Amino acid sequence: MSRFATAVRAFRPDRSLPSEASELGRIGLFLACLAVASAASYWVSLRLLGVPVVGALASPNVAGLAVPTLVYARYRGVPPSFGLPERSRITDAPAAALAPGLAVVAASALLAVGFDASLAALVGWTYHPEASVGAAAARAAEDVVLSGLGFGFLVAAVFDLASSRVGLASARAAVVAAALATFFQSVLRDAAFTLVVFPKPWRVTIVALLLVAAVCGCVAAGVTYRSAVERSLRPVSRPTLAPVFAFGLLGLVVFGTVFVDVPGGVEHVLWALAFGLAAFGYHRSASVWVPVAALALFSLSVRLVGFVELAAF
Repeated sequence: MSRFATAVRAFRPDRSLPSEASELGRIGLFLACLAVASAASYWVSLRLLGVPVVGALASPNVAGLAVPTLVYARYRGVPPSFGLPERSRITDAPAAALAPGLAVVAASALLAVGFDASLAALVGWTYHPEASVGAAAARAAEDVVLSGLGFGFLVAAVFDLASSRVGLASARAAVVAAALATFFQSVLRDAAFTLVVFPKPWRVTIVALLLVAAVCGCVAAGVTYRSAVERSLRPVSRPTLAPVFAFGLLGLVVFGTVFVDVPGGVEHVLWALAFGLAAFGYHRSASVWVPVAALALFSLSVRLVGFVELAAF
């Protein structure tokens, strides 16, 4: 009887997901919940004030992103390291913090020379004609510090989950952190906020599909990774996963469309690069303050470069 039961179990289809797929799916679900919570807060502010104001819970700041991410990371057992970088790694911290800002300067020069365009026009920043650099920096200081905290914590949490829970190498975990943070910033949040401002039934459907695609895309990526590790098509050949891969492909296509517009996609490329450098800096320094500083300086660089462009041209 025991041999018969063993034979039956051997031929029974395995409906459980690989651990990598489950872990990545949970991260995708968390990002989808963040997008819904931000959009809901934005909707409440719009209904109460009558104007589209991004409130505290809708902004990628302490209340809207940093605190939920920290709570989720602690719940998953991977709280970020709040200590300062070790002395042996202290030289990596300034390089990681300054690299995204330098990329903004390089992108501004490339746009001016190659496309006769400005970064300020692409990101939509405007300033008073008589404003000084100090005034522009002071105006942006609070926003960039708070958004640096929010996105810095998010990058650190996703990196830790991808490396410790999924088991990815540091370089791959940094890529995953950059990709998921960029998808959250450039796709989920933008789509959810657009739905709030311009509520249409078809937009509700699109946003719902994007949220499902975010989770399914993460699950599909995890299954594909397990298939590559095992060098076998068995994990991806299960018919029950066909809808998951279909929605995941939808998410991948939508994600790709934000980069194809030239030069408009430069902003999203810069965000992806900044997230990747922040994740790598977090790995090298083992301190959450490095990605926080990197993304805060990145946001500040975007604003100050835009100010210089408007002043010069």
